[in-house]
Amino acid sequence: MIVCVCNAKNCRTVRETLTGAPHIDTPAAAHRAMGCKPQCGRCLPAIADLIEEVRNENAVVTALAAAD
Repeated sequence: MIVCVCNAKNCRTVRETLTGAPHIDTPAAAHRAMGCKPQCGRCLPAIADLIEEVRNENAVVTALAAAD
């Protein structure tokens, strides 16, 4: 699914960027990591949601690894 129309970024690209750089905590930082800038801003809420999803997934993985 296309997340950022202006920069032609889909959810897979955004997730891969976020997974590879866990320090990203804002949509603007995600755009910088993808080599672009937010333009119209319609994607910002969706990218913020993806940041939260990836952060939660990483927390689960970390918790499971610690339990082993």
